[in-house]
Amino acid sequence: MVFGVMARAVEYDGDDAARIHHLIKVHAFARIIGKAEGFDENNQKITELAAILHDIGIHNAEEKYHSTDGKYQEMESEPVAREILKDAHIPSWIIDRVCYIVGHHHTLTAIDGMDFQAVVEADMLVNIFDRNVTDKEKITLIRDRVFKTKKGKSLLTQMYLGENYGK
Repeated sequence: MVFGVMARAVEYDGDDAARIHHLIKVHAFARIIGKAEGFDENNQKITELAAILHDIGIHNAEEKYHSTDGKYQEMESEPVAREILKDAHIPSWIIDRVCYIVGHHHTLTAIDGMDFQAVVEADMLVNIFDRNVTDKEKITLIRDRVFKTKKGKSLLTQMYLGENYGK
């Protein structure tokens, strides 16, 4: 299930290596967080599927709105994610949950479960590195305001708040 959706998402992103790397890294961190936090099988699947598909509409956002702004990503990603999940014969209740997360993943006030939380944390772990955020005060603020999982906080601290990061 997860592998098939991953393969389809990579195919969908075509020759956009940066987007493919992003979805793979976000998926890996979301998987680690979910496993470390003891998610049950269904929440783990939902977390991983949402992590894979969270930015799947970014090309449509760029094309329609000439922007990758989060609100456009949310608007454009949900319908593409739904189609990919339907094609993969994912149960409708999982599709609905994954699409809710994908359609709101830049809206922190919409976080309503640990599956959603894990996706947001995984995305932030990747974005901090990809955007070369090195201000430790800013990173600490992100951790303290956004991160809720023990594993997410631990990963952020380990990777970005140690003395070697940003040198």
